[in-house]
Amino acid sequence: DVRVYNNFADPASNNNTTMDPMLPGYDGAELAIWKAGVEWGSLAHGDGSGDPIQHLGDGGANFDITWQGNATGVGSTNNNIVSATTGCSSGVIAFTELPTSNGWRIRFCDGQWNFADGPGGVGSGAFDIQSIQTHEYGHALGLGHSGDSQATMAPSGSPGQTKLRSINADDQAGIQSIYGVMSATKPAICETSVSGGSITIRGSNFDPTDNDVWFTNGSATSTGTDPRVRVFGVPSTGNGTLITVAIPAGAGPGDVLVKTPAGGGASLSNAFPTDLVGTITANGTCPLTASSITPSEIEALIPGTAETVTISGTGFLEVTAIKLNIFTTVPSSRWTIQDDSTITMDMPQTGFLGANSFTIETPTDSVSIGFTIVEPATPKFELGNGDPLNTVANGTNMNMIVGGTVGTVHNVYYSVSNVPSNHALVDLDIGNMFTQLVFARAVTVGSAGYTQMSFPITFSGSPMVFYSQTIDVTTPPNPKFAVSNLQSITMTP
Repeated sequence: DVRVYNNFADPASNNNTTMDPMLPGYDGAELAIWKAGVEWGSLAHGDGSGDPIQHLGDGGANFDITWQGNATGVGSTNNNIVSATTGCSSGVIAFTELPTSNGWRIRFCDGQWNFADGPGGVGSGAFDIQSIQTHEYGHALGLGHSGDSQATMAPSGSPGQTKLRSINADDQAGIQSIYGVMSATKPAICETSVSGGSITIRGSNFDPTDNDVWFTNGSATSTGTDPRVRVFGVPSTGNGTLITVAIPAGAGPGDVLVKTPAGGGASLSNAFPTDLVGTITANGTCPLTASSITPSEIEALIPGTAETVTISGTGFLEVTAIKLNIFTTVPSSRWTIQDDSTITMDMPQTGFLGANSFTIETPTDSVSIGFTIVEPATPKFELGNGDPLNTVANGTNMNMIVGGTVGTVHNVYYSVSNVPSNHALVDLDIGNMFTQLVFARAVTVGSAGYTQMSFPITFSGSPMVFYSQTIDVTTPPNPKFAVSNLQSITMTP
């Protein structure tokens, strides 16, 4: 944790009264010190903005701070508190005290030097609080001085200098050597949103059942206490991408973190801002991924709405479009966002067998996932929209799709009777023992695994139901000819 006892005497240390949406609730020296801490974090803090000079959050290690606001005093050398002091040796700008046990204390030599809180450049007569704190916090994390003059951990700084705010490659290598390169399984937060007294945290790698959620304390806390406001044992949903929890008493604007039971730095998420009022998003979107599609092998023709596919991934709450094979937009009526990790879809008709893909799009990103279209294993047939008793009016066109093995010929029959017709070589659900069975046409299955056609309808008289099936007359009977599913239409004048 990081806290501040704000006893800086120089007015320039606290003359910035403008808060930033990505660092809610704090200004002055407190804001500068908070920014210095999150610069060492594993990922961008929020969207990485909040400082006019540099991006915030560049460590790339299994390490993140929990910002805990204000303390009631300077504390001891293991209370993790930043403050000012007048008791410094000559020439010392600031120093970090590291006891043998865990913890640290950072002191700014306010009696000898002038300090300024930024947030932009500072005059040549003052040291930049954020730069000095970024350097000193590097010592608190276990880093020594660097031989790289451009590194934050270079041994000296100058009044007016702000470059130490931004850690460079040498600093990153140092923190990664101590804490390890950021693990792919480390929890990651990409959005916080508040509604009705609860906060919803979006991200990835959350534990299914046992997450601890850490909040910034909304009050100044006693020096010897653990300031964190925590909720234990919180489950996640959406395949480890969503956590919703009631905001606990004592929590204030600042950061939220998620800790899983895995242990170590790889079990603690990045620090992500929340104002406990609205929504804060990193770069406008959570990471968009598509990890699987079920089924991954789909027949070329599934009559009606009989086939539902499920796409799994992350970042689906912001999906605005899905395209088939890059160019064909799937109507939004055919797909449903179930949660951040699941989309279900009524499978649209494809144009060819073999490899196909869906492209999933958000306003800022897109991702594709492949699937395979195969020949129907048995004859398939669709009239109109494929649903039972769909209506076709006189003078309109009727759509018909015949599916099966490429190159096979299928005879299409219709009847006003749905009394079966049975024979040693074929069983139909229509035709009343062949006495009311009418041959309509022969259709050859095309290279896409189906043939689609449309033709005008001429009909007069009272509405009437017609039933229809196809027979594959190319494939030898085994022991009977293969017959399609039953379709029906209602003809109206």
